[in-house]
Amino acid sequence: MTSHSEFGAKTDASEVLAAFPNAVEGKIVLITGASPNGLGAALAQSLAAHRPELLILTGRTSTKVEAVAKEITTSTPGVKVRIVLFDISSFASIAKAAEEINGYAEPNIDIVFNNAGVMNIPERRLSADGFEMHLATNYLGLSLFTNSILPKVKNSTAGRVVNVVSNGYALSPFRFSDYNFDGKDDIPEDEQPSKAACEAFGIPWGLGYIPPVAYGQSKTAGILFTRELADRLKETNATAVCVQPGVIATDLWREMAPEAVEAIMNALPSKTATQGASTLLVAALDPKLKESPGAYLDDCQVVDVQPFAKDKAKAERLWQLTEKLTGKTFAS
Repeated sequence: MTSHSEFGAKTDASEVLAAFPNAVEGKIVLITGASPNGLGAALAQSLAAHRPELLILTGRTSTKVEAVAKEITTSTPGVKVRIVLFDISSFASIAKAAEEINGYAEPNIDIVFNNAGVMNIPERRLSADGFEMHLATNYLGLSLFTNSILPKVKNSTAGRVVNVVSNGYALSPFRFSDYNFDGKDDIPEDEQPSKAACEAFGIPWGLGYIPPVAYGQSKTAGILFTRELADRLKETNATAVCVQPGVIATDLWREMAPEAVEAIMNALPSKTATQGASTLLVAALDPKLKESPGAYLDDCQVVDVQPFAKDKAKAERLWQLTEKLTGKTFAS
């Protein structure tokens, strides 16, 4: 449960920040995937007006992140902004960024928004480390980066990790038998894409590489990771939650044909970037969510997920697999 049951799909970021008026002041906040006209930028701009101690903005492209930083420092003079450039799909790049962040004089990070991501890459593409790109960016990179800076989050008096996921998770359980979409045809039934969800989303069903299914698997992984991370943080001051921000016209759709994006925007209820940011802000600022570790939020409220996305055994199995794939034993 959240503190404000009246919040919903059309709630704006400004309304959430007004409901928690002192929750941002003096905080150190990190946002991945900060680029102009995106969810990360809307989030950063909304937070900047409420006197955070420091905003750490990350991204892969310097011109994009710098544009967001410049807009913040121009509109809200006095707000301290740091930029960290790295590719979240690359383990080596993550290690370098984490080393930089862990070297900051500030001992803590209060809020981490894992917002960076990719969606619906038309052709199967592998990361520099050899992983399917949705999996590498939306999950393996997210989990590795989070755990690499987790000691600073645990040093906060009320640290919170907010992972951006999607209701697209419903398309696919995590495919332990073929997480890389290598073309195996002996995938157990409980790891196969959901025929009902594919039909509902208008997506062809199959066991091979289908972009929305690969995207969905990566988001299921994000939900399972969030729940396991929150469980492992129970004895600390920190917790983790995840968020479905909604359909928003951002650069996330860049891999899709413009006419396909237009059709989706016309068919589904869409949100402005600040309406999408509102659910992330509830996830980060509402103290009541400490009672719901690992929660999944949609339209500013905690909602349930399908059984395969909350299975404790699968979450633990994924955690162990992730340590193996990334070559890192996670700190929590």
